[in-house]
Amino acid sequence: MCGYDLRNQAQGRRRFSWIDVTLVVAVLAVLVFWWRVGTESTQKTDQPDVVKALLPTNVPLMEATATPPATATPPPTATPVPIVQETLLIRHAVQDGETLLSIAIDYDVSVEEIQRANNLTSELIRAGDELSIPVMRDSAAAQSSAAATNFEYIVQGGDTLSTIASTFGSTVEELLTANDLVAGEFIQPGDRLILPLRGAPPEALAVTPATDDAPATTAYAAPQLRTPAEGATVARTEPINFAWESADALAANAWYVLQILPRNLTARTLPPTWTKQAGFRLEPSLAPGEDEVADYAWLVSIVRVTRDAEGRALLETASPTSAVRTFSWR
Repeated sequence: MCGYDLRNQAQGRRRFSWIDVTLVVAVLAVLVFWWRVGTESTQKTDQPDVVKALLPTNVPLMEATATPPATATPPPTATPVPIVQETLLIRHAVQDGETLLSIAIDYDVSVEEIQRANNLTSELIRAGDELSIPVMRDSAAAQSSAAATNFEYIVQGGDTLSTIASTFGSTVEELLTANDLVAGEFIQPGDRLILPLRGAPPEALAVTPATDDAPATTAYAAPQLRTPAEGATVARTEPINFAWESADALAANAWYVLQILPRNLTARTLPPTWTKQAGFRLEPSLAPGEDEVADYAWLVSIVRVTRDAEGRALLETASPTSAVRTFSWR
């Protein structure tokens, strides 16, 4: 219009308002926030792979488990001593007027049991005969603390398991067990038996057959008993002093063997006593309780230890057994 050129008109400077600036800053802040969030997510995702790469693949990762609290160990429970039934062979000297039936009644056994223990074929007995009476009673398995020593014995003519047991202080049950025998099995002269004995001293296994003071085959007379007298009664507060006549000087491989055998259920089972002396003292600590009576029988024999060609310890009798005496401790 009016000859004015509008295309060459000068333009004015554009101004930015605070609103524009604020919007720009806000956009930048949002961009920075999302960028940081994305970076942290990537690091967390990659971290397990890094751990797996550093750890050996054949070592399993163990999970922690809670340790249980320690508990006190209970004290060991004492094992009760088993109670077993045992047979005692009691030596009995037949008195005038006694019969097998009366003796069986006294010991609460049968006539057949006495006959079987003594190899009797009839009921005929005489005064002065010595019988083995098998008596059953309850006993603790560990009643005797003495350890058993195994000897060997060569059966002689007339021997039975009962006579061997009563001569040396063993029991028929121990002989049966040690030799894998059954009750009633026959033995013959020349048979070798294992003979388990309690009370044998260690020196008995260290002897040699020959000695300087006497031949190894010396035979001795039956020991003669002195005290206690037959049927004696001893107070329970007093010791029992056993004594017998001394034989000729004993060889180094010979011993007196004292057997103290229970005759009633109150009496204790005592191991045989091996000694070189002609006497032995039984202390009051082994006496029966107050108002109790313990009846015993006792006898003495002499035994000898030799060795065979293989060096095994053999046990044999060196004298007949003494007479059998009885006494009461009350």
